[in-house]
Formats: sequence, structure tokens, C-alpha cells
Amino acid sequence: MADQILIDLQRHAAYLKVQALENTQDQVAIDARETVGTDQSVLEAAVRGRLGLVPQDQIATLGPYALLAQEAKQEAAHDFSPDTEHYRGVVTASFENDIENTYDRLSETLGGGKDVSSTDPTVRRAAIGHWNDIYNQAAPLTAALLGSLVDIENRDAVAQGYENAADRKYQSLGLSSKLIDQTLTAVAAEAPVYRHYQQVLAEHTARKLGLSSVFPDELNLGYTTSPPMSFAQSRDLILDALRPLGKDYVSRFAALLDTGNGRLDLSGGTHRSRTGTSISAYDAPVALYFGHYDGSLMGTSTLAHEGGHAIHRELMNVSGIPVYERTGPHYLFEGFAIFNELLLLDHAIQIAKTPTEHEYALERLLWKLSAELFMSAEETTFEKSLYTQANGHPLLDRDSIDTIYRKSIAPYEYWPIEEVGISREWMRKSLLFDDPLYLVNYLYAAVVAVALYDRAHTDPDFASKYEALLRRGFDADPQAMLARMGIQLDDPSLVKAAARLLQTKTDELQRLYQAEGQPSQ
Repeated sequence: MADQILIDLQRHAAYLKVQALENTQDQVAIDARETVGTDQSVLEAAVRGRLGLVPQDQIATLGPYALLAQEAKQEAAHDFSPDTEHYRGVVTASFENDIENTYDRLSETLGGGKDVSSTDPTVRRAAIGHWNDIYNQAAPLTAALLGSLVDIENRDAVAQGYENAADRKYQSLGLSSKLIDQTLTAVAAEAPVYRHYQQVLAEHTARKLGLSSVFPDELNLGYTTSPPMSFAQSRDLILDALRPLGKDYVSRFAALLDTGNGRLDLSGGTHRSRTGTSISAYDAPVALYFGHYDGSLMGTSTLAHEGGHAIHRELMNVSGIPVYERTGPHYLFEGFAIFNELLLLDHAIQIAKTPTEHEYALERLLWKLSAELFMSAEETTFEKSLYTQANGHPLLDRDSIDTIYRKSIAPYEYWPIEEVGISREWMRKSLLFDDPLYLVNYLYAAVVAVALYDRAHTDPDFASKYEALLRRGFDADPQAMLARMGIQLDDPSLVKAAARLLQTKTDELQRLYQAEGQPSQ
């Protein structure tokens, strides 16, 4: 009965999600979705509470629910009663949602200064300065929102028996602070690779603009441009790139991207969300929403990413696995989706017909690799420090948040810290407000994605193993599942492999830049 109710709730949530995506001003749909989310949490807590009462020697008799019962036993010390869960949904979650909504409204008033892409360096840099001024004016209020969110999350986690909210989050992902610190240390050791990549971009952009040096905000002016693809071209590129994942996977993706099936929404419009996401229910076909598809290679890459989420959910649905085995750590979800992007962008490099196309695809692949590994390491360090340093102390203010951010990114940045735009950069990280402590998922997703990328090129039986992994959902500890693919998250060679790939592709791009001087547009 509980399973069917959860399926019904997810169907309602999927419908309300679509309504909110189609009209971001539809507060009724937004509020209703939050209510459904609270109901799901309450029901799941009640089920876990009941399973936690099953004697240890009888857990094995529960079949597919044995894992959930075992987890319930392990987490029993942290569980709230259903009544308390309901209170949290009405009070704590509501307060957090108010902070998120306030941030979203505030961020809509911020943006790039006028003429930040001007070809006149004087006008452009004045616009960048104006942009910084806008963010500086909003920084105290934004810091108050973030400080309040960190405080309420920490207090809630401590009430559950955790050291802080970061500790709670990491345990829910099957990770630990020790493992995360180990991974961050490994990534920091490879920081010279990232700084070299930044330097290559900076020097190329300076040559292209005829300047002695450039600011980080001017890098976008150095990228190679390419005409947009038609949707048919994007679809074919995705399907060709994903062939290493097997015929069944590709055929399912082709059906998802078939506009005649009514499962794809790419249109924009007033008040439509500019995001990409899969829409799923346990007993219905999955769908794909992308509110700002523009035909670019990066837009196509996002289609491959979000479509990857959809196909993963479809494979779990058709496998008929229990409801509770269809959700798991987001770093696995994200890792599988980013893996799709790596395959797509690498394929675009391989089939490039001109040096310009080659450069364009390389730039996008390198941006993806660097963002997912090194920028995610910066963000994970920053967010972890926010929650650990704030616990039991006064609310964080703008100065303290700036200090934490500055220290978090310093090991990775090629540019002097004063040129990076400290407050503005953390203020633009919407996940800090929309989904606290989610950013760590991207760090491990990058590690998982590169490991899968490597195995897809070395294991002749990869496709069948990978599909089996996706179909099984989350029926075991995530690290045990990855071990079956030969991946161990505590293996330092995984980070080295990701850094090596970034270095190899950076050297390739640098040779193209040097050969052409200034790439044609």
C-alpha cells in the first residue's frame, strides 16, 4: 500500500513540476509541489520507522526490502517521528523554501553589466566594474540569506544527532568527511593542471583581443564560435556518440528524442524555466524538458546529460525494481549523465572536419572537465567549510563568507584572487540556496564519469555491464555497485586519470591555438 501511495505522489509531483517549469510564476503549483514533497518525506519516514522495528534476524526474509530495513536500522538513531517530520515540513522546510524563493527573486534583479561583451576594452571593463558594484550592493542581504540557511540546516542536523549538516549529507550519500578530505587533497595536488588550462585560455584570449592580459570575465571573448545545429543534427550527434552504451540504450534515447512521441519539450517563452530536467513517474513514460535549447554544442551536451537521467529512470522502471531502489546518491545519477556529455563532446572532437570545429569541441570538453572536477572541488571545499566553521557560532556574514570562499579557491586560481570577484562568484552559485550541500555530488560525479569514460574505451563488454548497472537501480551500497565496474572512490588514481585527460586535451588545444595564431570565427 505504501509503495502505491508513493507512486501516486510521484505522479502528482511530476505533474506539478511540469506546471512550475512551464510557468515559474505559478505559485499555486510551486506550493502544491512542496506539499507533495512533504507528504512523501512523511510517508518514507513512517515506512522506515516501521521497518526499523523488524528484528535483525528477520530482515533477510523481507526480500527486496531487506536493504531498506537494514538502512533503517542503521539510521534509527537519527530518525524523527512522523509527527516531527510533518512539523519539519511545515516549519523548517517552509523557512528554507522562503530563503530559496527570496534568493531567486533577488538573483533575477542581478546580472551582467551593460556592454560586458563590448569590443571596446574600456567600455567592457567599465561594464565589468559596474557589474561588480551591483553584486557588492546585494552581497550583505545575500550573505544574510546564506548565513540563515546554514544555521537552520546545522541546527536541524544537530537535532538529529549529527555533528552538522555537512556530516548528515555526506552520510546520506554513503560518503564520509575523511573520504571527502582525501579526495579534495588529491584534486588540490593536481591544481597545476587546472591553472595551466586557465593560463592557455588567458594567453589565447589576450592575443585575440590584442591585450597584454585579460580578466576572467573576458575569457568568453576568446572562445571559438560555431553555427548552431538543427535539432536533427543534435539528435544524430547524440545517438552516434552514445553507441558505446549499446543498442538498447541508444534506441531508448532515440525514442525520447522523437518529437512525435510527445515526451520532449524544448520551447522557451515568458515565465518558462530556463533549465533542463527529466520528468518521471514510476508507472509512466519518462519525458525531457529543456527550456533554453539553442542548437549549440553545449545545448546538445545538456540534452545528452538530461536525457541520460531520463533513460536511467526508464531502465529502472522497466526492470520493475521496488520503488525504494529507484533513488540513490545524486553523484551516481550525475556521474552517469556527465559520462554521456564526455562521450558526446569527445565524439564531436573526433568527427570535426575543420580546425575551427576541432577547437570549438575541444574548448567545450575542457570546460566541462575543468568545471566538474576542479570548480566542483572549489565549491565542495567552500560549502563544507561554511557548515563546519559556522556550527555553534554566530551567523555568517558577508566578510566571513568572503574569507571562507577566498581560502577555498586560492589553491586553484591562475588569476590573482582580487581579480576573481569573490562575493559575486559565490552569490551566483544558486545550488547553495536551492539545494544545500548538493555541490559535493558534482565532485564525485566527475570522478565516476571519467572512470566510466576510460572503461568504455578499454572494456569490450562495457555496454552490457553498464546497462545492467543502470537497470538494477540502487539495490546495494553505492560503492559496492561501483566496485562491480572496477571503480573505487578512494582510489587516488581516479583523480589522476581525470587530471591526465584534462592535461592531454589542454595540450591538444594549445597546439591548435599556436598553429593558427588567432582562430577564425
